[in-house]
Amino acid sequence: MNAIVHRIKIFPIWVKIPAVLLLVFLLGLGAEYGFRLPAIRAAAVHGTGAAIDPAAAELSGGFDRRDGVIGLSGESGTIRIPLDGSYISDFVYSYRYDGLMNASVRIGTKNLYGETREKEAVERIDRNMSVLPESHIPVNGNADWAEITVTRDGLDEAGLSHMNFRDMTLEMTGFRTEVNTGINPYRLAFCWSVLLLLAGAVFARNLFFGRMETGFLVTALLLGTLLSVSLPANKIGWDEEVHFRQAFWLANYRQPVDVTQAVMNEFITGMDTWPYNQPGSRDEQNMLEDYLDTNARTVGGEHHWSTDLNWTTVTGYAGEGLFLKIGEILKLPFSALFRLGRLGNLYVYILVMALAIRITPVGKPILAFLGLMPEPLFLAGVYSYDPTVTAFLCLFFAMLLRVWADPEQKMTWLRYAEMLLVFAWGCRIKAVYAPLLLMGLLIPKERFRSERERRIMRAGFVLATVLLMASFVLPVVFAPRDVGDTRGVETSEKGQMAYIFGQPLSYALILAQNMIRTLPAYVLGEESLGQLGHPLPAAFPWIFYAGSLWMILTGNREAVKMTPAGLFNRKSRLWMFLLIAGTAVLIWTSMYIAFTTPGNTYIDGVQGRYYLPLLFPLWLIMVPSFIRIRMSERMQNGITLLLSGGILTVVWFAQVYLSFCR
Repeated sequence: MNAIVHRIKIFPIWVKIPAVLLLVFLLGLGAEYGFRLPAIRAAAVHGTGAAIDPAAAELSGGFDRRDGVIGLSGESGTIRIPLDGSYISDFVYSYRYDGLMNASVRIGTKNLYGETREKEAVERIDRNMSVLPESHIPVNGNADWAEITVTRDGLDEAGLSHMNFRDMTLEMTGFRTEVNTGINPYRLAFCWSVLLLLAGAVFARNLFFGRMETGFLVTALLLGTLLSVSLPANKIGWDEEVHFRQAFWLANYRQPVDVTQAVMNEFITGMDTWPYNQPGSRDEQNMLEDYLDTNARTVGGEHHWSTDLNWTTVTGYAGEGLFLKIGEILKLPFSALFRLGRLGNLYVYILVMALAIRITPVGKPILAFLGLMPEPLFLAGVYSYDPTVTAFLCLFFAMLLRVWADPEQKMTWLRYAEMLLVFAWGCRIKAVYAPLLLMGLLIPKERFRSERERRIMRAGFVLATVLLMASFVLPVVFAPRDVGDTRGVETSEKGQMAYIFGQPLSYALILAQNMIRTLPAYVLGEESLGQLGHPLPAAFPWIFYAGSLWMILTGNREAVKMTPAGLFNRKSRLWMFLLIAGTAVLIWTSMYIAFTTPGNTYIDGVQGRYYLPLLFPLWLIMVPSFIRIRMSERMQNGITLLLSGGILTVVWFAQVYLSFCR
């Protein structure tokens, strides 16, 4: 291997680049062929699958046969379908049901001894979309039987209580097996992305690891694009239907469009977009895309649609709206249009984060690691305004640190205006982060050109903070509503304000208990770095704690060196911590008032993603002053990118690929 690398390196660059790309191309195809080889062999012997006679199925419980189909008449029932023991890619069952088809499916696969055991059966909770007529269960092995269990309680959805699922007729209409010998585009793209990153690490170390922003940009573009396009063209992120509606309106500003009902369904949470029922394989993703491309049209529909844009949050939809408009101009089918808008959000996030990494004089590895974690990158790859908040606040911190850390830098009016604009662009969406602007008061007086300018600029930081705070605090304090966030249960702003002001010490204790209970997961762990929307809780939680601790210990070599000169001394660390803690208190309190039932001793609605804009400055001040980094900067950059990229690829394969793309 070393000999191959050496020979490639001595070639001129116009030969080296095509040679490496060709090598990556061939290795990716080879890996994909290796994945497909069992199916290719099975298809050569047994064919590409077969239909199974429903009469061969064994019924128990509430299932019975009627007019050539199998219907559920009782509270629960089980269907056991015999298979021939050969290799299959998928077991498929079709059905007729107007609700959300939820079932438990067990597949009796052969173990390493070639035996089938009931206890070793592969079990899967199969939650299907309402718009799909059949379910594909990935097997990828030799199977002797399949068993489907359905209960009326399992068909019911508490979040859709207005639907009467119990009275809906459920009929099983067919069963079959499939052997898929074709290329899996998601898996092939994954192989190529990983191989390209490894090729960059081997053949272009100086470029890839020499500058952290370059390595981040390449890694985020490859793996972020893969993550985004692998997700189903459906609501999967938090409140994604609301964000899509706002981005779609921005793309058609002052131009009402005629859309079909299928498009209207994408603007709300309902059966079509129930986030816990997603396509469970690439075949089901293909069926969803066919349905959307046929039924979801933005021209010639029956609904003449327009809506008012929330101008408070419009800055968070710039990338999504622009890419949606480009897709409309190109007349893309709806599934491609939906994904293209997501990519607009992703690329704005990546570019702003790369700029922040380039600008900041300290903590580049920390910022790159945070930017490449699965949850922040997932949020950027779906419809959401959270990535804009995170990226632009990180850019503000980078601009602040550039002036703060370098004695040669001066605070000019242009830089001051840039900092305020960048902070406002991100913080106006969620003004709860306004106290972070007061970090501008930590800029040493030596960085200002005159005492007069220092006073004016410091007053500007304070005034802007007060105005942002007033935009969301004053309405709640002086005119609380009878009802809070309608997504909560029996919420009331007036009721909660009465508890807070009536018993402030009790509320302070409740607040402290809730914040301390979630502190590790929100600051270092899976709740802020590893969650992938509604259906995918974090996989391998320990990996996030390990990576976070490593980055805090090693990711701030420049700040450690500068500590004796005053950067991040005890006073500045304390001031930054108080601002970060105060912002966290505002986050919890806002959700207690708007989202939590009055009188509860727990706080609903707070999620780890709300801490993302806080983590960069918080991790910077957590670096122990006694740590000294002996490794070279290039080696440190390489470890950071390999660690964060490795976490991202493992999570993609274990969560996204196995859930949606097999």
